[in-house]
Amino acid sequence: MPRAKVCGEYLSPATLAALDAIGLLQDLKPRAHSLTWLCLAGFGIGPLRMRLPGFGGLAIARTDFDFALAQAAQAAGAQMCTGTFVRANEGTDFIDVVYRDDMGEERTVRARALVGADGSWSSVAARMGMADERRHGGRWAVGGHLAAARNSDEVEMFVGAHGYYARNPLGNGLINVMLVMPRALLDDEADRCARELSGGRYGMVQSELMRRVAVGPLRYRARAATHGRTLLTGDAAELLDPFLGQGIAMAVGLAGPAADAALALASGQSPHTATREYARARRRAAGRIRLAARVVDALLRVPWLRGRAARKLARRPELADQLLAVVAGADGDERRLALALDLIA
Repeated sequence: MPRAKVCGEYLSPATLAALDAIGLLQDLKPRAHSLTWLCLAGFGIGPLRMRLPGFGGLAIARTDFDFALAQAAQAAGAQMCTGTFVRANEGTDFIDVVYRDDMGEERTVRARALVGADGSWSSVAARMGMADERRHGGRWAVGGHLAAARNSDEVEMFVGAHGYYARNPLGNGLINVMLVMPRALLDDEADRCARELSGGRYGMVQSELMRRVAVGPLRYRARAATHGRTLLTGDAAELLDPFLGQGIAMAVGLAGPAADAALALASGQSPHTATREYARARRRAAGRIRLAARVVDALLRVPWLRGRAARKLARRPELADQLLAVVAGADGDERRLALALDLIA
C-alpha cells in the first residue's frame, strides 16, 4: 500500500457524487485532473463528444487515490497495520482474524466484524467460503501510463466488436491508456489492436509505457456478499464491467451501508439482522449497473440495434448526452429502459 493496479484511474460523475456525500470530494480535487468531456467512437459511429454530467469527472493515479482514502480513514480514527490475510475463525459474538505481518509472523485480531475490501478474487471471500478461487472466462486488460503531448480534459474511448481502447488524461504530461480484449495479448498485438480500434490515431507501444499493468480474466462475482460476521465490498463482492467506470462509484457509494452493518455487528445485533440491509443495498446497486451495461453492450454490439441507434443519434444529437448521463449513473432504472427503447424505436 499503495500498490499498482490495472485501473482506468477515472472517477465518474457518480463516483464524485458518492465522494461528496462522505465529505471527501473537496480534499481530492486539488490532487486530481479535471475532466469535462467523453469522446466515444466505434463501428463507424462518432466520434460523439459528450459533456460529462453532474460534477464532471476526475482523473487521479490509483496509488494517489488509495493513499488519500487511507489518510482520511486514519484522520477519522482508523488504525493501520499491514500484512496478509490468512484466515478467520468465527465465534458466537466475535471473529478472530489471523494475518501475517510484514515480518512473516502470524498475528490475531479479535473483532466483531470482518470487511473484505481486497479486490476481485478476494482472499477473504475465498478463504471464508464465499467465492471460488478459480478464474473463469472473461476479457483481459493491459495498460499503463504514457507521456502526453498536452494536458486535455477529454476522455477518449474507441469501441470494437471484441473490446475497447480508452485514453484518460491524468494531467502533468501523463495519460492513462487501457486496452480491454477477449484474451491476453502479446506486446505487438496490443499495439496493433489499439491502432485498429482508434482508426490509426493511437498505438500502445509497450516499451513506451512508464508503468505497465495487466490483469484477467475480468469476470468475478462472489457467491454471497455477506456470511456471518463477514461482508464483502467493492470488487471483492463483484467485478463490474470496467467499460462503465462504475466499480469505484459503487464501492464508495456503499461505504455507508457497509459501515452501518459493521457498526450493527459491533453493537451486538445478530449477523443476519445487521447485514441484511447492506446485502439488499448492494444487490440493488449492482443490478442497476448490470442493467446499464446490458443496454450499452446491446447498442454497441448488435448490428441492427447499433444501426437504429446511430440513425436516431444523427437526428437527435441531444440523446448522446442523455445516454452518457445514464451510463454515468445519473438516472434511475426507468430512465435507462426508456432511453434504450427511444434509441432503437
